[in-house]
Amino acid sequence: MAEENNQTLGIVAQYVKDLSFENLGSISAESADKQPQIDVQLKINVENSKEKNIFYVALVTKINAKLDSPLFILELNYTGEFVINGFSKEMMDPILYVECPRLLFPFARSIIASAVSEGGFPPLYLAPVNFADLYQQQLESQNQTIQ
Repeated sequence: MAEENNQTLGIVAQYVKDLSFENLGSISAESADKQPQIDVQLKINVENSKEKNIFYVALVTKINAKLDSPLFILELNYTGEFVINGFSKEMMDPILYVECPRLLFPFARSIIASAVSEGGFPPLYLAPVNFADLYQQQLESQNQTIQ
């Protein structure tokens, strides 16, 4: 009889762990047609739970917007609690740093758009993120550091 492969990847919970929005200035009538400079920094934090097979994955986003002067700063920590079971050690990093953030991103993107809109600016819709590329770049930079 063949052995069953009991692999599990599920979201137990997802939530806003921290959200900060600072409105530093409004868009004036003469600069309303200008496109602001938007700097988006995205970081992924992974933490093991005390319970076996439970992992916390956080998308930490910091956004600075400015025209001639700063407009707003938004910081969001959107966290997911995942149960991950039955995968090899080689597969765990790609799951934690690619698949889990991919599942969380649409919700974080929606929260960001809403927060910016509620802050008095047009909604900011972040472009889709290729987490596989980000993970690959991180591996390459780690390999260059080691050499």
